[in-house]
Amino acid sequence: MSFSCLTTIVLLLGSVLALVKDGRDEIDRLALLEFKARIADPSGVLSSWNDSSHFCDWDGVTCGRKHRRVTILDLGSKNLSGVMPPHIGNLSFLRGIDLENNSFHAKIPSQVGRLLRLQKLFLNNNSFSGEIPLNLSYCSNMLSLDLGFNMLKGNLPTELGSLSKLQQLILQANSLMGNIPPSIGNLSSLQVFATSTNNFGGTIPETLGQLRNLKRLSLAANKFVDTIPISIFNISALTWLGVGENQLEGGLPGDLGFTLPNIEFINMGRNHLIGPIPESISNASNLGVIQIDQNNFTGKQSTDLNFLCSLTNSTKLNILSIGINAFQGLIPDCISNLSTTLSMFGLAYNYSSGTLPSGIGNLINLELFEMQGNNISGNIPFEIGNLNKMKYLDLGYNELSGQIPESFGNLRLLIKLYLDSNNFRGSIPSSLKNCQILLLLNLSTNNLSGYIPPEIMGLSSLSIYLDLSRNSLIGSLPEEVGKLQNLGELRLNGNRLSQQIPSSIGNWPLPSIMSSMRGLQVLNVSNNQLSGQIPKFLESLNLTNLSLSYNDFEGALPTGGVFRSAISTSVVGNKKLCGGLPDFQLPKCYYKESKRTRISGIAKILISTISALVGVACILSLLYFFWFRQNKNASASSSSEDGFLHVSYHNLLKATCGFSSTNLLGMGNFGSVYRGLLDQTQSVVAIKILDLTCEGAPKSFIAECEVLRRIRHRNLVKVLTACSGFDFNGNDFKALVYEFMSNGNLDEWLHPTTSQYMERKKLSLLERVNIAIDVACALDYLHHHYEMPIVHCDLKPSNVLLDDEMNGHVGDFGLARFLPEATHKLLVDQSSSVGVKGSFGYVAPEYGTGSAVSTQGDVYSFGVLVLEMFTGKRPIDDMFEDGLDLHRFTKAALADRVEKAIDPILLQEIEELEKRRTIAPEGKNKSWCSIKDCLVLMIEIGITCSFESSNERMDIYDALTKLQGMRKKLLEFIVTV
Repeated sequence: MSFSCLTTIVLLLGSVLALVKDGRDEIDRLALLEFKARIADPSGVLSSWNDSSHFCDWDGVTCGRKHRRVTILDLGSKNLSGVMPPHIGNLSFLRGIDLENNSFHAKIPSQVGRLLRLQKLFLNNNSFSGEIPLNLSYCSNMLSLDLGFNMLKGNLPTELGSLSKLQQLILQANSLMGNIPPSIGNLSSLQVFATSTNNFGGTIPETLGQLRNLKRLSLAANKFVDTIPISIFNISALTWLGVGENQLEGGLPGDLGFTLPNIEFINMGRNHLIGPIPESISNASNLGVIQIDQNNFTGKQSTDLNFLCSLTNSTKLNILSIGINAFQGLIPDCISNLSTTLSMFGLAYNYSSGTLPSGIGNLINLELFEMQGNNISGNIPFEIGNLNKMKYLDLGYNELSGQIPESFGNLRLLIKLYLDSNNFRGSIPSSLKNCQILLLLNLSTNNLSGYIPPEIMGLSSLSIYLDLSRNSLIGSLPEEVGKLQNLGELRLNGNRLSQQIPSSIGNWPLPSIMSSMRGLQVLNVSNNQLSGQIPKFLESLNLTNLSLSYNDFEGALPTGGVFRSAISTSVVGNKKLCGGLPDFQLPKCYYKESKRTRISGIAKILISTISALVGVACILSLLYFFWFRQNKNASASSSSEDGFLHVSYHNLLKATCGFSSTNLLGMGNFGSVYRGLLDQTQSVVAIKILDLTCEGAPKSFIAECEVLRRIRHRNLVKVLTACSGFDFNGNDFKALVYEFMSNGNLDEWLHPTTSQYMERKKLSLLERVNIAIDVACALDYLHHHYEMPIVHCDLKPSNVLLDDEMNGHVGDFGLARFLPEATHKLLVDQSSSVGVKGSFGYVAPEYGTGSAVSTQGDVYSFGVLVLEMFTGKRPIDDMFEDGLDLHRFTKAALADRVEKAIDPILLQEIEELEKRRTIAPEGKNKSWCSIKDCLVLMIEIGITCSFESSNERMDIYDALTKLQGMRKKLLEFIVTV
């Protein structure tokens, strides 16, 4: 072969290789451009991804030096959103993908399994859904796999056990379920295995004990049962063990400390573990955190807590949480020798006794100390004042006695102090004035005496609450109380306070003007010896609960502000009060005229004329009274303008047979509903008892009272009265009394239990249509026909009640809002909302992104409710995953065959109607709408109302109009057959 031919071949071969190389480059470029096309980039991070430069120079892209192929895609924390395209599988040289802290959604493409060189895959903190792709197991070089904080479902693939090089497997905060496959024990290189906050169940596999290189094991907040495998305690490399918040049982191995020499973190809290804590834990000298709270750990009674002495060897101990167990016996003096690094020490709600060791003052770095709910007695040692870093101290509900040490004044960083429900005596130490950042002070239910120190009332930092109730304090309320500008609750009830309430309290700024200030909302000075007139300035405060009961107030009751509501204000036990609104049932105020008053002749004439008119009015009133007595249906105890009954805690306790479980109708977010028989009316009612320990419950009560006292409509649940007072233990008590609905709620009819399914007839097509119209009528009234628009915010089947005739009534207005656009002055402040608006599955999508409340949010909930009524499927049905929801499901069926989505109970009824139609001669030639057309229209209304975009949803009035027109045609059809 000639030299020229050889040269030609070499040149041709070079050209071919160049083309191949360019082709491979083109594959990477196109894959990246496809990736860009599928995502939103509001920050312009991918602006460099264009043809003006080579893709290896694009932001977030790293290429190899020789082959110029993409090796790393680093787009973490770039505010990106969208779908991860399958084309990413074409980037065959990828070694690392970092998309963490973005908003990617939909499935993880299975094509990632083609990336055989992939070593690191970080997809954490996004919204990926669906299952973990099985073929990730093909990525045999994988070192780190982080899929945490997403929405992944399904089981953990057994195939992942073949990733022999894997060092980190992080799956926390998803919705994964099933068992942990034993094959995970084959990952011999694994150092971190985190599955916390999922739905994994079954037993923890013994094979995890084979992971000899494992340093961090986090299985907390799942549904694991049975015991912790002993093999786990044989992993000598383990530094982190988290198995809290499961359903684990059994005890701990006696050689725990020996087998975990490197352990730094132990969390076994919130399980059902029993038995003693082995004292051999003393060998765990690196231990920094031990959380074993909320179990049933015990010991040998008198020496239950001796294991604490073993922890004195743990010189790095920072958190010790052993509360809510069954530990008994004395608190050992050795706790004084725990590490000075200790910052949190919790021993609450056990059965510990004895005294608090004086050496507690040695723990100079302690910031949180909880020992409430034990049997600790004796004095608080003066040395507690050495804990000058203390921020949260709770010694409540013990048997502590003596005086409160003045050394508390040294705790200048204290934020919350609970010393309630003990036997403290003497005066309140004025040294507490030094706690200048104190937000909460609770000294209630003791034997404290003397005057309230003015210095305490001068603590302007107090903003959560000040509770000095149920003591023996005397004197007047200091003028300095006016400095508590941000205080939320002030409780002084059950003392011996006397004289008048100082006027300086009226100088507090109003939260309605300065919305960032919490302001006083609860004031309780009941059961004292306060006298004089009730100050008018109380009307101007932003109070939601005021109790002045059982004092010696006199004169006219104010009528403004909180005094507008007998629900929010209690003045019982003040025998000299008069006037006020009728709800308070106080006598009228009469003022004696001075004998020396001179009345002019004109005045006498006016008085005579007025007297005559009054006389006529009295006669007419008397006649009306006799007529009213003959015709009234309500109890004589009803005296308010609205006919509201006046009921007490005792009345409701009796009506429900002591809140018996046999009368329990249901439970909600903020309380329980009972069936009751009121003595006053001898009628059956529904009584909603608020659980005031739930955050937002008091605000829910006020919101519901405010809405229900204003609105009247046949399709809204009627409130009969409300009760706001105290139970027999002096605790706050709030309840609402409703008209009883004999047929329960719509949710029970759509999704009956086994017993209900057999007992009840099924909801017919026409009944469902009627109920949908009833709900639409109620919403139309709230949105368009009241003086200001009202948004319900929690529409769902369980909040639709059904009466004897199966008419629908919308109830539960605890989250309702008056629209902020309204110019009227509202008694319910819009800033006091209780959380975001609605229940999962029914809440409008825009609320999740912080959008304001709107009537269109109710329309969305109504659309979901309609779809649920006619499909029989809840919006949170297990079938809805991987982007499929009730809206998309019905929309797809509508495009194909609507019957696929319809409740089988309805299909059976329709089949019967169709059979009857075929034998009805008078209906054969009549123009009528087929049932299928009616179903299509119902589904269309549900779909149109539940569009993701609020702008695409129809108004509730339009939905109501369509429903009423459809019902007319449906009735024509049913009558025909």
